[in-house]
Amino acid sequence: MGISGMDFVNESTTTRSDLPCLEIPVPLCVDGRRYIAGLRLNSFEHLRRQQVGLGAATSTGLLHALWELPYGISFPKRSFSEMDCMTLMEADDRWVEHSGNDFIRMYQPAGAIKWISASDRSLARAVNKAASHPPTIRRTAIWNTSTDGRSPKATATLLKATLLGVGVLAFDGIRTHELVGPGEAVRGRPAVFRWWQAELAYRNWISRITPTE
Repeated sequence: MGISGMDFVNESTTTRSDLPCLEIPVPLCVDGRRYIAGLRLNSFEHLRRQQVGLGAATSTGLLHALWELPYGISFPKRSFSEMDCMTLMEADDRWVEHSGNDFIRMYQPAGAIKWISASDRSLARAVNKAASHPPTIRRTAIWNTSTDGRSPKATATLLKATLLGVGVLAFDGIRTHELVGPGEAVRGRPAVFRWWQAELAYRNWISRITPTE
C-alpha cells in the first residue's frame, strides 16, 4: 500500500489481464466515513462491463437478490422470495438473464476491497477513523505528524491500535515510519456487504478514468 493511498494506477493499464493482482487506491465513503480503499479489480468483469456499457451496481436491493443467485447457473424463479424475484425481473438483462422460468446471473463483483486507510493530524482520530471500518480487511491509520510518537499519550493510543488490529503509519511530509503493523483481516460481514463496497469503489474509480467532454 502506498504512503497516502493517493497514487492511482496508470489509466492505460485498465484492460490488461493482470489487473486482478493490482490494488488500486480509490476514495471511498461508507456510512458517512471517508477512507482510501485498495480495490483489487476484477479485470474480466471490468472488460465485460466496458463492452456492454455497464457501470457500477450500487443498488443494495439488487445486490442482495443477486447474492441469492449462483453465477452462470440457470436457477428457477420460484426459488426466490417475491421481493427478490421482482428485483431480478426488473434488473437489466446484462446483470441477469431470463431463460424461461429461470434466472441466470451474469453479474460478477467488480473486485474486492483489500484494505482501507484513514489519515489525520491527530493520532487518536486517525486510529478511530480506521477502526470504524469492520476488521474484514486490513486497516491502517496514517498519522500526519512531525513527532516520533514517543509521548505517553501516543504510546497509549498505539497500544489501543494494536489491540484493535489497526496499523499505524507516521508521515512527516517526506517519509513514513510504521509504528504498528495492521492485523490480519477476519471474517464477519456478509459477502453482499463486500460486494457493495467494491461497487462503490469501482464507481469512484471509473469516474476518474472516464474521459470528460
